Amino acid sequence: MAYRRHFPAINWLQSYSLYLSTIDRYLAEHNFAEFSELRREAMALLQAESELEEIVRLVGVDALSPDDRLKMEVARSIREDFLHQNAFDEIDTYTSLTKQGRILKLILYFYRAAQDGMRRGEKLDKILRSPVRELIAKAKFIPEDDQAEFDRIEAEIKTGNGWR
Repeated sequence: MAYRRHFPAINWLQSYSLYLSTIDRYLAEHNFAEFSELRREAMALLQAESELEEIVRLVGVDALSPDDRLKMEVARSIREDFLHQNAFDEIDTYTSLTKQGRILKLILYFYRAAQDGMRRGEKLDKILRSPVRELIAKAKFIPEDDQAEFDRIEAEIKTGNGWR
């Protein structure tokens, strides 16, 4: 991970916590129970990406189905837009649990909206070129007190964010 300049340089599929039940209980007690479910969904996508990477290495990304390509793109977004942190950026140095939840929720909300769009016949390439993906990528730089910006991005996703 460090050679790919991804920091913190941990392998999230091998890294684990013996305290997940304690953390989930804490989150539930402090009205963040949704975060546990978002974490599980993100981990499932990262695991799927890991399994698909072998296929991509052997035959290329074009051999994947549109659903699998979408999984790969969303997992990349989780890695780069959620897990990657810039310790030298004033805003990204520290992120509250609330903001972490909002960012992860945006990524996964985009994933579900993209799946729905593809079921309605939208082309994956058009969905992936959507301007909302850039907004999601920059969400980590939204100040903590600007929750309205997260609402605006979510509304963009809900309205089809340019792929309709």
